Amino acid sequence: MEEHIFLENEDILISSTRVVIDNKTIVMNAVCSVEMDREEVSQPWIFIIVTFFSLAVALISPTESFRGFGWLLFAVGAIATLSVWLKKRNEAIIIELNSGESVYIDNSEVDDLKDVIEAMNNVIVFRG
Repeated sequence: MEEHIFLENEDILISSTRVVIDNKTIVMNAVCSVEMDREEVSQPWIFIIVTFFSLAVALISPTESFRGFGWLLFAVGAIATLSVWLKKRNEAIIIELNSGESVYIDNSEVDDLKDVIEAMNNVIVFRG
C-alpha cells in the first residue's frame, strides 16, 4: 500500500500509515479515535463581585476619597476579570489507540491543531 501524506510540516507528519511528532511514531492502524479537547476556565466570580461592589462605592460614595478608591478598585477588578476571560486556553488532541492507551498532542508541540485534527480525520476516512 502506498503511503499518502495528509499533513507535513516542521512539527508533525501525518500519512496514511503513521503519525510522527518529535521522536514519537504512532501507527495509524492502532488509532481508533481522535478528539479535540480544550481547557475549561472557571468564571472569575470574585473579580466580578469586587468590580460591581467597587462600582457601587464609586457611584454612591459621599466623599471624594471613597469615590476615587471605588473607581481604582473598579478598574483593577475589570482588568482582572477580562484577563481571566481572555486568557488563552490550552488545547490538545487526544488520540486513543486500540490498546486503550491515549496520546496527547497539545498546542505547545504543534502550531495549528485544527489542521492536525482535520488530517487525522481524513486519514481515518481514507483507511475506511
